[in-house]
Amino acid sequence: MKRYMLKNVIKSVLVATAVLFTACDKIDSDDYLIYSGSNGEWVNGSSVTDKEQRVFVEKYTGVRCVNCPDADVAISQIQSSLGHKIIAVSIHAGGMARPYSGYEDFRTETGEAWNTYFGIQANPSVMVNRSMNNGTPNIITDVAAVSGAVNSALSQNGNIAMEMTSTFNADNGNGYVDVSLEFLEKVADELTITLLVTEDGIIGKQLEHGGVNENYEFNHVFRMTITDLWGADVVADGEKGTCRSARFEYSLPSNYKAEKCHIVGFISKKNTREIIQSAETSLM
Repeated sequence: MKRYMLKNVIKSVLVATAVLFTACDKIDSDDYLIYSGSNGEWVNGSSVTDKEQRVFVEKYTGVRCVNCPDADVAISQIQSSLGHKIIAVSIHAGGMARPYSGYEDFRTETGEAWNTYFGIQANPSVMVNRSMNNGTPNIITDVAAVSGAVNSALSQNGNIAMEMTSTFNADNGNGYVDVSLEFLEKVADELTITLLVTEDGIIGKQLEHGGVNENYEFNHVFRMTITDLWGADVVADGEKGTCRSARFEYSLPSNYKAEKCHIVGFISKKNTREIIQSAETSLM
């Protein structure tokens, strides 16, 4: 069976210092812990400086989808207005994502798995924070409705602050991401963190209303996950003031342009997959 994504040759290691500030409650933990799959433990962290609430905008798209460039424009306009409050990811999956002959295949195994799990039936389809409506994923197919969904998500009070920094070695393609979380309010739900890589500025072939554009610029293209596709467990007591930190290592495939890549992370409720906070940092 054809595989659409290079397998991640990844070993994720969680390392953090046990330095605490008075704003954070102490949680005892080992100093060095191994992360494996969706299980693992975190270590004590420090207070997070950036406490801004951000929104994860997830677009399902394809190079043969004539209306998908309209969604690109709509999301770009929202980002221009709201800046780094918006974390955008473009996932190529489904029948309309079949590549044109001689052009790169942007599909991934993880993207296809998400596409199936959330029941994406048309392109473009957009989810904002993977929100639910009476137990069903709220999938937006009218690009004009995306802005309202984003503003609604931003109006909700955040209960977790999240920061990420990336360190990357261009000589060998290895890097790591340091993640810091601070619970601003008590959170009773079990949580996961998902980390992934996106790439901007990829030139390829895209169907548009005026015909096929062979020089279309693709941005926020989902490339690979660093964690499991459903994330790693966030181990914390969920009490207000708790701070946790983790380090995740990864290897970047050589065909990705590191200077154009970003690390995206989001915190989800484990039982519903709803996203409650997200962050982004340049890979370099």
